Amino acid sequence: MPYAVPQTRHADRVLGALAGRLPAPADSSRLVSSWQRSLERYRLDPASSIGPRVLTAAALREVRDKEEAFLRASGQCLTRLHDMIRVADYCVMLTDAHGVTIDYRIDRERRADFRHAGLHIGSCWSESEEGTCGVASVLTDLAPITVHKTDHFRAAFTTLTCSAAPIFAPTGELIGVLDASAVQSPDSRDSQRLVYQLVRQHAALIEDGYFLHSLAQHWILFGHPNRHYVEAQPEWLIAFDACGNIVAANRHARDALPELREPRHIDEIFDSADLPLRDAAQLDAIVALRLRATGAPLYARLRAPLRGSARDTAGAASRRP
Repeated sequence: MPYAVPQTRHADRVLGALAGRLPAPADSSRLVSSWQRSLERYRLDPASSIGPRVLTAAALREVRDKEEAFLRASGQCLTRLHDMIRVADYCVMLTDAHGVTIDYRIDRERRADFRHAGLHIGSCWSESEEGTCGVASVLTDLAPITVHKTDHFRAAFTTLTCSAAPIFAPTGELIGVLDASAVQSPDSRDSQRLVYQLVRQHAALIEDGYFLHSLAQHWILFGHPNRHYVEAQPEWLIAFDACGNIVAANRHARDALPELREPRHIDEIFDSADLPLRDAAQLDAIVALRLRATGAPLYARLRAPLRGSARDTAGAASRRP
């Protein structure tokens, strides 16, 4: 494995920072906590230059089979993100909730270099095995992060820069991590700000795609405060059953309206006296709604349940561990 600084010097820096003798990394609270766990709980060696564990083809196939719905919902976003950042020599990886890389995008001519750095399908990135890295930090803290070069615990990964973000199911359960990594990059952490934001945005898009796929058997409300964005960039996604009981809402909707975190009927959220919501779906038109809690307008389009999706979704769910 390549490494940016001599192994012993990196180990001295990690141990010195944990002992308070040397400066801590920039995002100190999360990274130092991860370094501490890597050293004390998992007994990892910061001087190690061994690459990540990689699943066999058979084991990887078994993991991917369980994540069929997730892979289907994420594929287009992975390609789109890679198209945006490939010119800067990044690869894009998708892991499951255990840190196993189940899909990735990479330029074919650079595949050997990324593989040598440990960035390829089937690689495993849990904190207990690899210490501090982008995927492991997200799995542990459930929050996005950039782990830049010597922020990594193990010397094996100190050439890498990794920006990663969590992906959640409609239930709030972590289902995976989106990661963009480069083998070579500028030393400044600030150089990763744009990639970090792009990763966060695409993780949210994957979340919404998975939301629509897994809840296709329900009524879906697509909403936006501006009627011109309802079709192309809906921010609100709300699923409700035939009785009007809200089954789930995407993260943006829950953050904007905390009431959606609790069981609610759709009529408790929106004032739609002029036109029942399900009648609006038959019109195939954008309708103006008003939030009961704030009085703010929300423009929306409704989608009726998709035929046959309940069986398909149940089958996909049964394959998840």
